[in-house]
Formats: sequence, C-alpha cells, structure tokens
Amino acid sequence: MLLGLALCLPALAAWGQGVTPRTVVLGQSAPLSGPLQSLGEEMRNGALAYLRKLNDAGGVHGRRLELATLDDGGEPARALANTRRFIEEFRVFALLAYAEPSLTREVLATVQQARIPLFGAATGAASARRTGRGVFSVRASRTDEAEQVVSHYALLGLKRFALVRKDDAAGAEFLAGARNALSARGLAPPADVALVDDAAGLAGAARDTFMVDPQVVVVALPQPPAADLIREIRRGGSGAQIVALSTSDPDALAKALGPGGTGIALSQVVPPLAQVSLPIVSEYRAALEAETGRAAHDPRSLEAYIAAKVFAESVRRAGPGLSREALWRALDAMSFYDAGGYTVAFSRNRRQGSTRVYLMAIGQDGKLLH
Repeated sequence: MLLGLALCLPALAAWGQGVTPRTVVLGQSAPLSGPLQSLGEEMRNGALAYLRKLNDAGGVHGRRLELATLDDGGEPARALANTRRFIEEFRVFALLAYAEPSLTREVLATVQQARIPLFGAATGAASARRTGRGVFSVRASRTDEAEQVVSHYALLGLKRFALVRKDDAAGAEFLAGARNALSARGLAPPADVALVDDAAGLAGAARDTFMVDPQVVVVALPQPPAADLIREIRRGGSGAQIVALSTSDPDALAKALGPGGTGIALSQVVPPLAQVSLPIVSEYRAALEAETGRAAHDPRSLEAYIAAKVFAESVRRAGPGLSREALWRALDAMSFYDAGGYTVAFSRNRRQGSTRVYLMAIGQDGKLLH
C-alpha cells in the first residue's frame, strides 16, 4: 500500500503528529526495487497484513492505522531522504518496520533528534539499541542470538567451537555473543574464522575451520555464502555440528541445501513458520495470504507482522487521546504483552522487546524441523 501519498500525507501534515480523528499514519522506508527488493516487499507485506486485519475489525479507538511506504532501493542516502520527508514534510506519527539496510547510523540519528518513534527496527545491530528512547525492536540482538545458540550446545557438553563470520561490525557482534556464552561456562573462546571475500575466501575458511577440529561450527554468514561454506565443510569430512544463524535466512538455506543439509541446525529470532500451533504463526499465515493472495511465508514478513501487532497494542494502551508522549508512557509501562505465543516486554530502559531465539534443523527431506 503506497498509500495515497499525493492525497493523504500532505493533508495529514495539518494535524501535526500524524493523528486525525479517524487515522494514524505511519511511514516506512524500504527497498522495493534493486537487489534487496524481496526484503523490502516482505517487510511491507507483513506489516500491511496485520494492519488490514486490524482495520477491518475497526482499528484502534476508532482510528485506522495506515502505512505509507517509500522505496529507497537499499541505498542509504535514499533511506535518509525518505525518513526526513516523513518527519519534516509529511509529519507522520511514527515510523514502522524498517529493514536493516534502511537503518543507517544517519537514519537512527535523525530519528533520535526528531523524537519520533521508530518501531519494529528489523535488525540485531547494537547501534539500533543505543539510540535513546525512540527506537524499538521486537527481536533478539546479534549478541543474544550467538550467545543463546552457543549456550545450548555448551550445555550439551560440547566444548570446542568455531565461528565463521564476515569481517565486519555484524560479525564482531556475533563473535562477542559467542565469547560471552563460553566465558560464562569457563570454556575457551571460539576459533574465529573471519571471511573477507565471500567468493575467494570460502575454501580457506573451510580449511581454517578443519584445522581447529571444532565440535560445533557456528555459521554467521548471509546466503548464498552460507550454503557454499557448509558444502565445503561437509566435503572435507568434518563431523562437527553445524549451526547457521538467522543471518543465513533459514528457509532459503534449507532450500539451497536440500536433503544434503540433513542435520544442519539453524536459528532464527521469530517463531518457525511451520509452528502453526502458535496463535501468532497461524494468524500471520492467514493474514498474509489474505493480503498477498499467495501462501508464501517468510521470517522477515513475520517479524514485520509481529512489529505491527505490538505497535497497535501500544496505541491501544496509549488511549483515545493519542500523542507521542502517550505512546512513550504506554511502552514504558508495557512490562508484558502476549502477541499470541510470542511475548514482549518494554520499559523506559528496555527498548528491545524480546531476546527469544528459536532452534530448528533440516530433516532428511530437506524441510525444516522445529
């Protein structure tokens, strides 16, 4: 829904903080073109799926929550320009469900300076958790994810770990989480295999991994390098347990490896898409299919769906006299909210709603088991 930007948003500016008697308009910058188009579409569709369901039921306190999305093509300068337009020109109430490529330091600084809420920041980055009062996420951080995955296998008695990561800030955060978990148990830090060049460095990364003879190899790489590395490790005959973190995109990785990925463990920061026993998952699947007309589910759209649902709950708790200050107070007091088997908690000093990490594995048929 590139919601009537020409008609809706300029008219909305007259109301100040993006709230009218009948609407609350939210802004989203997302890559709807270019190489990251699928990511942007998933984030938009997940948020829209919940908002359609909400609005069809009457909205919140008689107001519809409407999402206006501007394409940034995955380009930082365009994401910043879009964010400034939402704040200065269109004067939306809040920003919702920004994908990680759109969450640059400049965007985060602009949001903080403008004192506008940015809810559902879809990133595990530490930088999005150090930006003061205005930036909220509903998922675990990179450090949380690595720490919990390593803790799980350490508790099973495994002691030798290797981490294969990109040589960048994200990789450094995954490494910090793994080190924290092992240090807390009196174990040696993981062997650190930092990949500089995805294509040229995979064989070397696999060789370096073999040399330390790990019992567990944690893969913190995006797709497709993650699948290529796992194939290299398996071709070398390693018997180590391989665990791919959510940066590898569990569903995409399982499809890439097929039955050859049997036994590979994976983690993600939202519930497994097949876990329909959880109300949030079954609700999301039905809502997304109604929104898009397709049964194509994805962890990224689920995260955006959860973010939209939790945001709507904060608007409900803020009361009929909605303002940003009322929203801050509602979130400060949201010590517990069950979104349907996925719980979040916020406070004045806690802007990350969940630290939950889910473990899955690839079965013999190449499908994910949870």
